[in-house]
Amino acid sequence: MLPFWLRLRVCKPGRRGFRLWFPVILIWIILGALLIAFFPLVLLAALITWRNGSGRFLLFLYPMLAAVLWNLSGLHIEAKDDENDVLIDFA
Repeated sequence: MLPFWLRLRVCKPGRRGFRLWFPVILIWIILGALLIAFFPLVLLAALITWRNGSGRFLLFLYPMLAAVLWNLSGLHIEAKDDENDVLIDFA
């Protein structure tokens, strides 16, 4: 399932920091429109470069991108160092 929210939290130890909730669904709508608009160009480029072998990669580009985006849901990244704590969470 595509994630609908991105939660970003950056804070310093002992301080409050800031939190940001971003609706990622807006990015998916724009990305979907761009993918549909560029599909004929990608298909044409795949047909032209089929003999070189890179045409097959161009044809599999859309399913690979969909698989990566579909599996972002539940991704949880935490990074800590001496100065900052960063949390990125796709929900």
